[in-house]
Amino acid sequence: MRLSAQEEYGLRCLLQVTRSADPKPIQITEIARREGLSPEYTAKLLRVLRQGGLL
Repeated sequence: MRLSAQEEYGLRCLLQVTRSADPKPIQITEIARREGLSPEYTAKLLRVLRQGGLL
């Protein structure tokens, strides 16, 4: 099974959210920094995940 780049980045962002040990929600800018993505693209990925019921 092959994932598109958007699917892979979305999965990686989802993993960052679940791995966060801090009780506060992780910021989009922090996820973007950790994954080497722009904050705008990260926000788009998280919006898709939220609309899909995964966040």
